[in-house]
Parts: sequence; C-alpha cells; structure tokens
Amino acid sequence: MTELRALLRLHWPRWPWLLAGGLLMLAAVLASFGLLALSGWFITATGLAGLAGTALDIYRPGAGIRFFAVGRAVTRYGERLVTHEAVLRLLADLRVRVFRGLMGLSLPRLSALRSGDTLSRLTADVDALDQFYLRILAPVATALLGLTVAGTVLALFAPIAALAVIVCILAAALIAAWISGHMARGPGRAVVQQGSRLREQAVTSLESLAELRIYGADALASRQFRTLAATYEGNQRGLARMAGLTQAAGTLATLLAVWVAAVLMVPLVRAEALSGPGFALVLLGTLALMELLVPLPLAAQALPRTLGAARRILKLTPKQPVHADATTLPGDGTLVLENVAFTTTTGEAPLFVGVDLYVAPGDRIAVSGPSGAGKSTLISLAIGARVPNDGRILLGGTPVASLSPEDAGLRAAWLPQRTMVFAATVADNLRLAAPQATDDELQAALYAAALDSTVANLPQGLATPVGAAGRALSGGEARRLCLARTLLQPAPVLLLDEPTRGLDDDTARDLLARLGKAAGDRAVLMVTHDPDLLPAGFTRYSLSRGRLHPAV
Repeated sequence: MTELRALLRLHWPRWPWLLAGGLLMLAAVLASFGLLALSGWFITATGLAGLAGTALDIYRPGAGIRFFAVGRAVTRYGERLVTHEAVLRLLADLRVRVFRGLMGLSLPRLSALRSGDTLSRLTADVDALDQFYLRILAPVATALLGLTVAGTVLALFAPIAALAVIVCILAAALIAAWISGHMARGPGRAVVQQGSRLREQAVTSLESLAELRIYGADALASRQFRTLAATYEGNQRGLARMAGLTQAAGTLATLLAVWVAAVLMVPLVRAEALSGPGFALVLLGTLALMELLVPLPLAAQALPRTLGAARRILKLTPKQPVHADATTLPGDGTLVLENVAFTTTTGEAPLFVGVDLYVAPGDRIAVSGPSGAGKSTLISLAIGARVPNDGRILLGGTPVASLSPEDAGLRAAWLPQRTMVFAATVADNLRLAAPQATDDELQAALYAAALDSTVANLPQGLATPVGAAGRALSGGEARRLCLARTLLQPAPVLLLDEPTRGLDDDTARDLLARLGKAAGDRAVLMVTHDPDLLPAGFTRYSLSRGRLHPAV
C-alpha cells in the first residue's frame, strides 16, 4: 500500500492529462460497445422487417452506427495521443525526480551505487512505472465504469440477463486477476531484479573489457552474462505465457456470459417480453464487454513488477537529514583532519591510524605513498565520500559528516580518481562546473590545466565535440579537461587525486607549476605518485603504515 500511495502521489501533478486520457479510454470502450450492440439490433430488426414486410426507420439507427463507428476511431486515436503524452510527461518528471534523488544522497551512499544500478533506476525502473497508468490504473477504472454503464443499458432490455452477465464477468475477472497476480508475483519481481543485475553486469563488463582481455577472463564474463540473460528471458517468457493464458480465460469467460445471457433470454423471447432485436443487442453487447475484461488479469500481472520498480525508486528519495543553510555555515577555507582512523573492511588492518592534517588557505599540501597506501581514500574522506571509523574531519570549519553533497561542493572542488567526460563540446564540459563562465574564464582554466594549446589546435576550439567518454582526447588530455572543470568551481578548497596521471614528466612539471599559481589563496590537498615532480612551494607528506609523515 505504501508503494501504491506513493505512485498515486507521483502521478498527481499530471492529473488533467491522466483524467483526459482515462475519459477518452472510457469513451472508446463505450463506443465499441454501442457499435456492436446497435449493429446487432439493426441487422436483426432489418431482417425481421424484411421477412414480415413491414416498414423500418433505418436512418436513426444507421446514424447511430455511424456515430459510434466514427466516435470509436476518434476517441481511440485521441486516447492513444493523450495517454502517451501524459505518460511521457510523467516519465520525464520521474526521471528528474530520480536524478535529484540521486544527487541528494549522501556521498557514501552515492558512491556505493554501481553505475549499472544507477542506469537501471534512471531508465528501466522509470520506464516500468508507465505500466501503472497504462496497464493498471486506467484499465481498471475504465472496466468498473464501463461495466456500470453497459450493465445499465443491457438492463433496459433484460434486467435478469444483464445482472447475470455482470456477475459472471466480474467473478471471472476477479478470479483471473487474483490467479494472475499471485502467479506473477515471483517472476515479476525477479524480472525487475534480474534486469537490474543484467545492466550492472553489462556496464561493468564493458568498463573492464581491457582488463578482462588482459587476464583472459572475457570468456568467463561472457558465459556469466549469457547465463543471467537466459534466466531473465526465461522469466519474461513465463510472464508472456501467463498473459496469453489469462487473455484466453477472459475470452472464454465472456463467451460463457454470452451463453448465460442467451439461456436466460430465450424464455423472454418466447413470451414476447423481449424482442428479437433486443435479444441480439444484449448478446452482442455482452460480447463487446470482452474489451473491458481482458486487461484486468494483465493489470494484476503487471502490478508486482511495477511495485518492485517503485520500491527501488522510492529508496532514492529517503528523508534527508536537515542541513544547515550553506550561506550560514562558516566557510573559512580550511581542511582539518583530527585523529582520523579508517578501516576498509571489518577484520582488516586499519588503513589510517590517528591521521592529523591541517590545510589552511594558500597552503599547498602534497601526499605521496606507494600504491594501496590509501592516498585516494584520504581524498574521499576529506570530501565526505567515505566516513571515518574514528576522529573527525572539518571542511570550512564544519564537520564534513553533517554536510549535504551540495554544501560539501560549495567548500571543496574534488578531482576524483575516476573522472567523466561527457559527449559534448569542450566548453559544455567545462561549464558543468560554472554555467555562466565566459570564454576567457574557460581559457584561463585550460591554461592552468596545461591544456590550452591542445584545445587551440582542435578544429573548432572550445566548440569542438569531444565524443562519448572523451574519445577525441587522449587519456591525459581528458584528465586535464576534468582538472580544468574542477578549477572552475569557486570552492575555497581543492582536493586533487593524481592530477598528473597519464602525463610525461615535462608536461606534469609544467602542469603542477601552473596549478600552484592558479590556485591563488585556495587550500590545495593533492595526492601523487611522483613527489619529485613537485615545484617549490608544496609541503610534502608521505603516507605509510596508516600515518602521515613529513617528507624529507
């Protein structure tokens, strides 16, 4: 029920579109009912009039048939147009909401999400929610209202038969929906979970393809992916078979209702309490109710999958702790680590023990150490992407644990170990950090990142597209583009994780010299593998055995 209420709240902002689509859906179904019922009455009445040689007004029923025929086409087209417009608008709203939810997560939670899982929630889970309106909410509401209207019309000709028809159809619909929903609960949830795992594995395998080939593990990864895909497809086939069976059951239930109506109406026709055309109207009108019945078991089948997707999406928007207003927090441009201890996994030796560090405005701190010593972890702790086991970290005079990602981003600009270049122009990639930045400011950031000459030689300069994942750039150039984007952020603290990775020694020295000047009064904490390349003005520390030591 929690998921259902949440789904209804998510749909509420678009209620005018959803209501219009639902009314058009109801009008289309009633037009189909009216067309078939009136056609049955008209054909039978025409035949009987011909046999009896009596006159029959064909204009009014003929006009009614044309009205229902044209009305069905128009309302069906309008229903498709309006409902899909409503759903597309709703999905756009949901994607924005999910993205904001992701951005509102704490950095430790956001870092814990795999990229494939994030992709799944932004795409597949949101797409699955379109079924709530198109396959669950609108069809069920249309069926209830449509049965009420159709039953009232049929009752005007044969009340007992109409009551029997409605009871048969409702009973069959409820039984089929219960069976379908019960049987689809497990496979439906499995499809959602396996689809997410499938995307996670696909993204992870593609990102690690080079490493998998180097170590000869690509065949194993391929087999694992095919096994998971086969299980996923098997569950989907099971759901499809179940949908076919429920549709067949709905058809049989409608035919049973037609038979029941015929049995109940034959005595009425013999007693001349019901005319032959009325008999045909009720029978064919009952047959038209199949359109209302068939979607109900499918709605029950889609419900578990939709609720599963909703449950995963709702986890992205938990109640966030109340953070102080960023403008009122003291932002003195300092970074302080006090007696920080951190262990990556329970039972392992601590990665940090009693680490103390003070970085003031204008300071240039460089931390070096062997691979695996925890340099990148130190940076992620400083920005709040990880939580220390002991001690505290102050960013701008405020405990980093109490800062939202937005607040932390106002105090520190972070160049993580893994950076992202988007399929856009150089300027667009840079303006992600400063949307209002001028071209001169972009050029200054590129100069500080030692990338100005490279961009100047590109075909369109700042307007040159860099391709997906920055394919138009080398690894070192893409890294420096991300560094330039980091420098454009107005935060008073710079946290840089290996800014010279992928560069030759001469380029790295040039970059570090420019970086030291461009940082100005900002506090800089940088980790590096190459302390010998550092220019004068950097205070050097060595990280070993979980502690920071001044470098000689």
